[in-house]
Amino acid sequence: MLGTGRFDLERAQEAPGWVRELNGDHVPETEEYGISSTLFRASRPFHPTRLWDFIATDLDTGAYGSVLRSKGFFWLATRPRVTGLWSQAGAVARFEPSGAREGHSEAGEAAERGQELVFIGTGLRPTALHHALSACLLTDDEHALGARGWSAWDDPFPAWETYGLEGTCDHEPEAVSQR
Repeated sequence: MLGTGRFDLERAQEAPGWVRELNGDHVPETEEYGISSTLFRASRPFHPTRLWDFIATDLDTGAYGSVLRSKGFFWLATRPRVTGLWSQAGAVARFEPSGAREGHSEAGEAAERGQELVFIGTGLRPTALHHALSACLLTDDEHALGARGWSAWDDPFPAWETYGLEGTCDHEPEAVSQR
């Protein structure tokens, strides 16, 4: 298309869509198709089994609207030193490591935010979605167990390649891993 000489600015300016846009009569796609978004944030980690069950069985039921896309960062209790990257579009979802987490106390409290996920869709029901996601977070009793207690739990998420993120490598001094 570039360099063909086929684009005519005067003709394009007379097109109905262009005129509607100039006159402010254009309806944004977000309004026309009912697209909205909601942001979920939480500082506690997710319980891996509850989150997996929610993603695998509840998210696509329509109970929260039609989720077209979701993405962001998340934290699984069973992977306390790794921030996960959440990316879902339609029926395809990926959950992979994004980076190392720092600033944890023995109880697994993080200095930075644990969950930050945006959900985009049609007919979204943010209150119901936030309630369901909150139910996937650790309870007070589970949180009190700390990372040592969490490590014994089943984790249905696929394994991540996290060389150097979850433990001390043979060639690293112990002090380096304690940051």
